[in-house]
Amino acid sequence: MTKLFKYFFLGSIFLSILSCDDQDYQGPIPYPTLMEAAEDAGLTTLVTAVRSIPGLEATLQDQDQITVFAPTNEAFANALQEFGASNLNELVEKVGGAMNVQTVLGFHVVPSKIYSRNLKEVNYFTTLSGQPLQIERSPAGVIVKDYAGNSSRVIQADVNIENGLVHVIDQVLIPSIELPAPTLVEAATKYNLTTLITAVTAVDGLAENLLSADQITVFAPSNEAFAAALEVFNASDLNELVVKIGGLENLEKVLGFHVVPAVAFSSDLQATNTFPTLSGQEITVEKSGGTVTVIDQLGRTAQVVAADIEISNGVVHVLNGMMLPDLMLPNVVEAAQAAGLTTLIDAVTAAGLGNALLNAEAMTVFAPTNDAFAAALEAYDADNLDQLVAKIGGIENLQSILGFHVVPAVAFSTDLDASNTFTTLAGQDLTVTKDGSGVMVTDAWGNSAQVVAADVAIENGVVHVIDGVLLPEYSLPNVVEAATAANLTILLQAVTAAGLGQTLLDAEEMTVFAPTDQAFMNLLTELGAGSLEELVGMIGLDGVQKTLGFHVVPAAAFSFDLAEGTQMVPTLAGEELTVTKSGSGVTVTDAMGNTYNVVAADVAIGNGVVHVIDGVLLPTL
Repeated sequence: MTKLFKYFFLGSIFLSILSCDDQDYQGPIPYPTLMEAAEDAGLTTLVTAVRSIPGLEATLQDQDQITVFAPTNEAFANALQEFGASNLNELVEKVGGAMNVQTVLGFHVVPSKIYSRNLKEVNYFTTLSGQPLQIERSPAGVIVKDYAGNSSRVIQADVNIENGLVHVIDQVLIPSIELPAPTLVEAATKYNLTTLITAVTAVDGLAENLLSADQITVFAPSNEAFAAALEVFNASDLNELVVKIGGLENLEKVLGFHVVPAVAFSSDLQATNTFPTLSGQEITVEKSGGTVTVIDQLGRTAQVVAADIEISNGVVHVLNGMMLPDLMLPNVVEAAQAAGLTTLIDAVTAAGLGNALLNAEAMTVFAPTNDAFAAALEAYDADNLDQLVAKIGGIENLQSILGFHVVPAVAFSTDLDASNTFTTLAGQDLTVTKDGSGVMVTDAWGNSAQVVAADVAIENGVVHVIDGVLLPEYSLPNVVEAATAANLTILLQAVTAAGLGQTLLDAEEMTVFAPTDQAFMNLLTELGAGSLEELVGMIGLDGVQKTLGFHVVPAAAFSFDLAEGTQMVPTLAGEELTVTKSGSGVTVTDAMGNTYNVVAADVAIGNGVVHVIDGVLLPTL
């Protein structure tokens, strides 16, 4: 730019030439053209801008007199930044095309010579664009003001050119022009809606769909609105929020709920308005005085804090809250069905826990896979769920086991610490650990299962799929407790009289065919004994011990473990007992050929199983 100083010396050079010998005089040195002066001064962006408009350079050159207020390259760089353009071509697009660029450049040219020394304190000149330019002069310098009142300082004045003057200025002057409306993304960027932009970008194709839509009204949540939503969902960032609302598909639904496929400026609104949204659900907008309120599907409200931001295909209203549609998250049963957890569903149904899970206010479910249940069946030597239920002691214990997989609170994987202890619906604590390799769950027995699919959002919580069945502490009755619960009082008395109680309690495995009280009464009648004591007296203590031992098989055999047909099994009496299975019925035949029915099968005990029978079995006495 310092090269412009040389033109101040043209006059003195001209005088020097006149004082020389006439033979050396070649005539006055001509002033440069506008383009030559600009190029020599390094105003390259101005030169490029002028030459980008066909015929503009010639038009300026053909003017009799002009004064050009020439922006520096830095001034153009500032204008690029202000308009969000990375180069001159983008700036042309941002200001509305070549015609508007010509108007902008013409606004920097006055068709007369204006020396700074001739300026008054306040001056108005009509530019080549036909619009007035205000110029103020003070001891501090010369200031040029554009249509919007923005000021540019003259940093080099009164540079002569061939048909006028150049004043170098530090800002680009903007006339009154109709700028094109920004796109949604540009408007969101200008109003610092950065979280909204990130959210829209996270959904493949959504930004393109919104930019290409014919007409849209966007109720755009502010960054603070998104931050409040993160807090409500206990999410630290947008990624966690996406997980907790059920994935990117639901994020698209949430964002679509903020977009109406029509243009609605605030002046277009009635007192109450209902608009369909891109999510397929309706949003309610109310207007009262200057306040516009938006109401979502859950009845929550947010206010418009910046209205009527025109964009290229519609309008944006900035909201101070985030609106939620009905996300239609699955319930726990639907989630289990979608994940193919059919055995878990069967178990929940068998335990009668479906309604309890569906109606829970909040819960986290650690849901075993079908393979996990298959491994549990194998461990218990059970072929199916019914057999497993029998071997664990019945429906109550199944309820306890399933309840041990449910925490009555919501815990997504992102909510977990390195080590966590949760109290389950079973009333027992579950240990959950988290590290770089994933999430592990440890049961009451120290067995661990891996979370293989985390963070399946459901309407009242979350499901984590695990590769093992978790076991709480649960107890099966011993044989005495089972007999007591079944009211087998005479059997208990006989066991006590024979001194066999501890033997039965200490046995590693056993199957007990336990006669009912009525069965003992029938035997007493048959033998003509009036009481158990009389029976003991008749057959002796050894006979009682042998008889009771004849009811005990030293192995665990549930009814479903039995082969179809007749089998001989050893007993503690040292004699074999005949057991016959026919369909779902089981009979036992003693050494005397008496056959009795199993009337209550598969009562699990700590060291085996009890089958209640309707007769007393007699060995060889």
